Amino acid sequence: MSTFDKMKETQEKMAAAIIAALDAGEKSGKWTMPWDATGDFPSNPTTGRTYGGSFNGFWLMMASAGHGDNRWAGASQWKKAKNLVKKDEKGTSIFFPRFKCAACGVPIGFAKKCKNGHATVKSADKAFSGWGTSYVFNNQQTTSPLESVVVKEVDPTIGFEKAAALVEGLGADLSHGGGRAFYRPSEDKIVLPEAGKFNTVADYWATNLHEHAHWTGHKSRLDREGISKFGGFGSESYAFEELVAEIGSAFVCKHLGIERDGLFDNHVSYLASWRKKLTDDPSAVSKAISQAGKVMRFLIK
Repeated sequence: MSTFDKMKETQEKMAAAIIAALDAGEKSGKWTMPWDATGDFPSNPTTGRTYGGSFNGFWLMMASAGHGDNRWAGASQWKKAKNLVKKDEKGTSIFFPRFKCAACGVPIGFAKKCKNGHATVKSADKAFSGWGTSYVFNNQQTTSPLESVVVKEVDPTIGFEKAAALVEGLGADLSHGGGRAFYRPSEDKIVLPEAGKFNTVADYWATNLHEHAHWTGHKSRLDREGISKFGGFGSESYAFEELVAEIGSAFVCKHLGIERDGLFDNHVSYLASWRKKLTDDPSAVSKAISQAGKVMRFLIK
């Protein structure tokens, strides 16, 4: 069987599996980040979450410089983790939205319903009522600071020689470092976390190929609208581009034999999260599959 025929077979089988999983909704749970971003973004080690919002994230990142540590939590959270905040340490303020019931105007807080039994904090029947403030403390302000996160050294080529050879042959501008994975069209550049930060080496290659799928969209290559005419991270063209890149990654992973338990499920979960942003186009997945086929053929020359 020729390489083209093998790619066609892979595309058809994977496309059918992806559509079936998305339609069934059985494998569209929450997407799991395939690498550990601890230490790269302001995060809460007691909850495992990063600090969201453009202000809180930026504010804590600036404050982290004075401590050399990006881990923050509230005093009660540190206490619950049996790691008290040092005496006389000053907290850093962060902000969170407050809501009131749209029906009666009673504050909702984090209760399941307002006291009159109307809105919940997660429902649409609420109205913004202002900002609240709380204070967090850096890991280095505690009595027993958590140890620094050390990135283990991993050679991702071992056992994945085909993937390594493919990526090397493409010659993309690829660098490693930090806690983000992205393709920047303006610089035609791919950036990935170090391989040792990923949950598995298979996750590293799946992400690597996802970003290379974006790379194919450059105007000098396949000239896809989501890349060559980038409309912003919240645009529909960007959402469609994410479908193309993830399906393209799934296709190439299958073709190269890049596997781990749950990898396909995570592909589908990621796709499901982006498909929700394209509800006006029920054929978006089918269209993305067609584009992803072109991605695979471009990458596997």
